[in-house]
This record gives sequence, C-alpha cells and structure tokens, in this order.
Amino acid sequence: MALSRTNENTKRTKFLLNGLRLVATVLFVALAVKAVRWSEMAEAIRHTSFMAAIVAALIYACLQCLSATRWWSIARASGMPFNWRDAVAAFYTGMFFNLFLPGLVGGDAVRALLAARKTQHSLASSFGIVYADRTVGFVAMLLVGTWGALSLHLANSQLVWQPLVLGALFAIGLTAVMVALAFFISQKWRNQWGERIGRFANGIVAFLQRPNTGFVVFTIALTYHLSLTATLMLLGQAAGIKAQPFSAYAMVMAIATVIGSLPITLHGLGVRELASVKLWALLNVPPEQAMLWALLWRVMAWLVSLPGGLIYLLWADKTVWKDLQVLAESGLKSRPKNETADPFTVPKPQRVEIAIATLEQLLEEADDETIREALLRRLEQLREERKQIRRTSN
Repeated sequence: MALSRTNENTKRTKFLLNGLRLVATVLFVALAVKAVRWSEMAEAIRHTSFMAAIVAALIYACLQCLSATRWWSIARASGMPFNWRDAVAAFYTGMFFNLFLPGLVGGDAVRALLAARKTQHSLASSFGIVYADRTVGFVAMLLVGTWGALSLHLANSQLVWQPLVLGALFAIGLTAVMVALAFFISQKWRNQWGERIGRFANGIVAFLQRPNTGFVVFTIALTYHLSLTATLMLLGQAAGIKAQPFSAYAMVMAIATVIGSLPITLHGLGVRELASVKLWALLNVPPEQAMLWALLWRVMAWLVSLPGGLIYLLWADKTVWKDLQVLAESGLKSRPKNETADPFTVPKPQRVEIAIATLEQLLEEADDETIREALLRRLEQLREERKQIRRTSN
C-alpha cells in the first residue's frame, strides 16, 4: 500500500517536472525566435553554403567514431571485453535515442545497457564506464574552451568565466566527491545496493589505474573537441560568419554546450541557441548569423544521430527496454520495514567469494597434481557461479 502510494507520488512528480520543462522549452524557443530579425535571418539562410554544411556533417559523423573509440578504450581498460564495432554501434544507438529520451544522458543509459548485455559485464560498472567517458570528454571540452577564452582576452566576462568554472566544479569536484562517497557506501553497507554502488564507482576510475590508457583516452578527447571546433568553424563559414579565429569557435562551442546542458529545457532547446547569440555578440557577430550557426549545429547533430535508429533495428538487443523499465522501477522499491535480514546467515555471493579465496589459497599450497586438478575444477565451477550471481544481481 505504502509502496503503491510512493510510486504514484513519484510518477506525479515526474509528470509535473516534465510539464515544467516543456513550458520552459516553449518559453526559451520563443525568446530565441524573438532574438533575431527574421527578414535578415531569411537573407542569411539564402546565402548559406549548404555544401559546406554537408561536408561538416560528414566530418561530424566520422568524429563520433573517434568518440566511440574513447569509450571503447575506457571499457577495455576497465575489464569489459568490448568489440570496437559493437562500441561504435552502441554509441550511435545511444545518439539516436538521445533525440527522444529526456535530458542529455538518456541515450547514455541505452548504450550502457547495450554494452552490458553484449559483454555480460556488470551493469553498474557499465554505467560507471559511460559516466567516465562523459566526464573525460567534458573536461577536455572545458580546457579547449578556456584556451579559446584566454586567447581572445574574454576570460573576465561573466558570461564566459562563470560557465567554465561551474562546469569544472561539476565535472571534477562533484565527480570526485561522488566517487569517494560511493566507495564509502560500498564498504560501509555490504548489501546488494552497496555492491552495485561500488561497481559503479570502480567503473568510473578503473581506467586511471593504467596511466598509459588514461593518457591515450584524454588525447582522444582533446583531438575530438579540437576537430569538433574545426567542424563548427566550417559551419560558421557556411552561415556567413567571417574573419573569426579558431579560438572563438572553441570558446563559444564549450560555453554554449555547458549552458545548454543545464536541465532547463528539453535537450537544451532554445537555451543553447540564445547562449550562442549572446557569446557571438561579444565578438560583434550579428545575431542572425549566430542563430543560423547554432541551428545548423543542432540540425547537424540530429541528422548524424538518425543512422543510430537503423543500427538499433539491425544490431541491438530489443529487450533492452525491459532492462530500462526494471531499472526505473527498482529505484522505487524498498524492503518492507518488517522484513529484516538474518544476521547469522552469510549471503550466497559472500559465501561464493569466501570459497573461491579459500580454494585459491589451497591451490597455492598443494603439491599433488591430482589435488590441484580437483581444486582447479571446483574453482572453475565457483567462478562460473559467481558470474551467474552477478548477472542476476544486475
């Protein structure tokens, strides 16, 4: 009864929040429409080089493979046996569902689930790996944007430094606190949820235990965002923005992305466009050209995401939606207050771990080949049983 009431309240709150975001989206889109003179906007569209925009879209599509490679590298370093082609397919599928799922991370949940299904890896760890990929990319973007702002001597502008500082605090500070708290919870409460939280935190930081991999991953992230800046510079030329340096696009790209990532409107609609207009105004770019550039950027991202739908139909595990539903509902379920665990009973996952550790110790000390073979066979059985337990718990 109480659980049913909690579910209803949660659904009502979610519906209300989505309604508010829809209203905010309409409001910001209206403000974006009002920010330009549409007669001059039509003139800017007539002079748009659509061939340059198409070339930019093709480059952007290739860059997503580079971004998928970054995620794949983190996954491999974290013990997820992931095929590169599967990583690209899952990445594009996630991009496609980002068009329809609320927020900027809905597609990330889909690719984390697909990766876990494909590799039989821990789902909690898979989410941590995706979070690590997002964070590395975000930090690289902030560095590129900060360099652009410093090069243009615009770092003193409130519109410039505040998003960069807040973005850095979120990406680095909040992540560090979250990981530390997650490890503390996993050590303090050794139940099913504690173990999941621990695996999630380990998925975030595991790749950092290999410095060479960390360097490669961050190099890929920097290369991606520098290449994305060059692609957006090509879009700027298509939109008629002339004589603006590479550093200007680096700054506007990073700050507009940070502002557009705020959970104000659906997918940042209107917010990122208005931010782009305000940022380009610092460099004396007319609002019509700035708005056209922002719209071309958004349309480019949408078009490149569409092949992910075809990839999903041909490649992906369609039962992933059951996982999404279970994942959403599991957060609402809690143990009844009158149900208590028996303190004298060791849970099966821990019993298996203890048995494995004991047999491994015996294996090191055993000299007789017959005994060693028997121990190895039993170890293989227990390790397989541990895999099954982890699959069912995830």
